Amino acid sequence: MEIGIQIKEHRKLLGWTQKELAEKINVSDKTVSSWETGRTYPELSLLVELSELFGISLDELLRGDVEVVKRIDKDIKLKKVYKYGLIATLLIVFLGILFLTQYQNKNQWVDRFNPFMEMKIGYATLPTSVTYNGGKEYQKDGKKAQVPDPYKNIWVADDPFGEGMLLNFQGGQAPEGKNYALVQHKGTYVRRISFISWKSIPGIYRDIMSKDYYEVPSMED
Repeated sequence: MEIGIQIKEHRKLLGWTQKELAEKINVSDKTVSSWETGRTYPELSLLVELSELFGISLDELLRGDVEVVKRIDKDIKLKKVYKYGLIATLLIVFLGILFLTQYQNKNQWVDRFNPFMEMKIGYATLPTSVTYNGGKEYQKDGKKAQVPDPYKNIWVADDPFGEGMLLNFQGGQAPEGKNYALVQHKGTYVRRISFISWKSIPGIYRDIMSKDYYEVPSMED
């Protein structure tokens, strides 16, 4: 027997209207009507409530309605899939947040897209000259394109109290008299630099910086 017919018969045996049954299980009378006409069927939790109200077992209530049993079984399996999927998603998000909060100032690509890091402005003293094409001097008449080597292990002061970090970045040869840089960066990721003069640096930063460039040993040395 279909579940809708079962609900209707047991409701009438107890002398309840659709509205009265609906009030007992906190649903609308339209929902009860939809069950009884076979358009929809109750969720498992409501089926348990109905079986208790009717004074019969859940097996008796579902007996004969193979289609509803199959649907309920499918729904339960889908809910388990959604549940484990949600758990997996939350775990991935948690691990992602943990990674982004712990793995900082180590990789420029990670730092660049890390929402937990702030963009900073710092000042740096640069060498007056740079090398080209992997450590060579600039060749005016060379046929090969002259590509400036990146600045490496440049100390960038982020605040007047001396906080800062060693950074690597591209920039090219600094103009004469402007071998200092205004550096915008987020961790090890340098967004952009601007060559400036010594006088352009705020005094509170000049007090903690060296006017002449000196090579800072690499952390790997």
